[in-house]
Amino acid sequence: MTLFELQTWLGHRSPQSTQFYAKISPTTLTRAYDDAGYFSRNVRTIEVLVDRDAVTSGAAAVGEPWQHYDLGHGYCTYTFFEECPHRMACAPCDFHAPKDCG
Repeated sequence: MTLFELQTWLGHRSPQSTQFYAKISPTTLTRAYDDAGYFSRNVRTIEVLVDRDAVTSGAAAVGEPWQHYDLGHGYCTYTFFEECPHRMACAPCDFHAPKDCG
């Protein structure tokens, strides 16, 4: 039902009255999202390539990039990729490594 249909059905004079009585708890809202499959559809995955040579040679221990997040157009070498404040504005970023076109 729409808000106005519910308002008429309940006999309220204003939509504000209906909204007051029809408040949804966070638990109910979360259950509705889960039932609709929202969370499973919006899980993002990204491929992470690990540079084994950098790890085994010890270069990673002195700060060389060893994780490469595949962005499609290049790689991100930022260790905390999931916390990146400027997602996908990669070209000017120091952590961006373009892919070879060969």
